[in-house]
Amino acid sequence: MTLDWEDLKFADALAGSGTYAGAAKALGVNATTVARRMARLSDRFPFALFAAREGRWVPTAQCSRLLEHVRKIRGHVDAIARMPAADVGVTGHIRIAATPAVCDAVLAPSATALLSANSGLKLTLLASDRNVDFPHFEADMAIRLAKPERGGFLIRKLGLLKLKRYGADGAPIVCAYPPYLEATPESRELAELGLGAKARFFSNSAQSIAAVVTDGQATAILPDLAPASTPSLVPTRDFGSHREAWLLMQPHLRNDTAARVVRDWIVDCFAPFRATD
Repeated sequence: MTLDWEDLKFADALAGSGTYAGAAKALGVNATTVARRMARLSDRFPFALFAAREGRWVPTAQCSRLLEHVRKIRGHVDAIARMPAADVGVTGHIRIAATPAVCDAVLAPSATALLSANSGLKLTLLASDRNVDFPHFEADMAIRLAKPERGGFLIRKLGLLKLKRYGADGAPIVCAYPPYLEATPESRELAELGLGAKARFFSNSAQSIAAVVTDGQATAILPDLAPASTPSLVPTRDFGSHREAWLLMQPHLRNDTAARVVRDWIVDCFAPFRATD
């Protein structure tokens, strides 16, 4: 059986989006092209690749196993594309996804030293409070503030981020994350104090919340790293709880020199948070 690698990429995109329109957007084509390529690919297998469920295309068990191989191939193709024309030291482009607070307060301040020491290296920080799609290679590495349940990636614990309450107990303004982040330890602590329902300022940026707290009229619960610019005169109180920081890395980068350099740099950036581990 002869397979077209381009067709396999269409199957991977459809599995990630669940719709022809979503796959088309990810691949830069139209939905008709996706449907045509998927029909051609489906004809080559004695089993169904996708099943329609609640308006979405869901990969079958056999297709999921097929896609595991597709994603490994995609990783190898990516590794080949990173190969330099000559040996000029550490070269490559590494994309790291992390929360805005981690990007701003932990990684960015040390980025100049990393890039100065490795002139062939490029670094991208993708700041977002939502998890990137690792199986579809939206990032090479990711820092998450909770231990991943499962996944086909390399994982390493970086340290613990203490939670602190910033601002006076009677501050008239309560700051909180938006409702879709209510499962975070910060939001749970705020709810246990009876303050969650009283929140009047909302942001998914810990740095923005810290800026509001700085004025002295607000209170919030944030990881210790987040309000790096908050003056010491703002009252703080430690909680017994914390958030774990974990590093995720694409498996095909295990032996990639640039990836190892960036991984070690990230580990060094989190050294202050391992003292509490």
